[in-house]
Amino acid sequence: MRAVNLLPKDAERARRLTPDPALLVGVAGAAIVIAVLLTMYMSASQKAQDKSGTRSELNTRLAALQRVNPASVLDIQKKIASVEQDRIKAVEGALSFRVPWDYILAQVSRARPVGVQLTSLTMSSPASPDPNSISAPAAGTTAVNLQMSGWTYAMESVAMLMKRLSVLRPLSNVALISSSLVPGQQGLRPFYQFTVTAQVSQPGQASS
Repeated sequence: MRAVNLLPKDAERARRLTPDPALLVGVAGAAIVIAVLLTMYMSASQKAQDKSGTRSELNTRLAALQRVNPASVLDIQKKIASVEQDRIKAVEGALSFRVPWDYILAQVSRARPVGVQLTSLTMSSPASPDPNSISAPAAGTTAVNLQMSGWTYAMESVAMLMKRLSVLRPLSNVALISSSLVPGQQGLRPFYQFTVTAQVSQPGQASS
């Protein structure tokens, strides 16, 4: 039995002209891929242009640095080094001349026996002959001395003070200059007044 097409000719013609959905999906996918690739190409091209510009700028700076005279740079470095050496020598001279009085007084305070009361401290430091000079004077020109006066009820305390001072590293030649007994008045106990001196070793010198 032969098949007979009962559809109208217009309906069959419209069905033939309708696009295939699978074909539409394929075309849309290809368009998206092309758009992505085009975006990636434009981004890579922009990055390459930026790097090229940075490279040109660095080459320009390098050329400018190479045009600098090496001799002038070396002269500037020599001048800076000379100034630094002068500053180092000035600091070394000041430190070699300075007497560490804070350290010395702290040591004397620890060495004082309980029964000894100090009433005065006199310190003499060597002075440079040139007021504008910071270098230390020659050894033996001016002695650095420490003189202390005080009182105590027993001379044994004075002897103990002198013994303790003699073992301090900054001090040497500890000597008793004077000692006198003061009678007690108005019911007070008699006490001894004394004066002790010591020579302070200058920085860089060993105490004897």
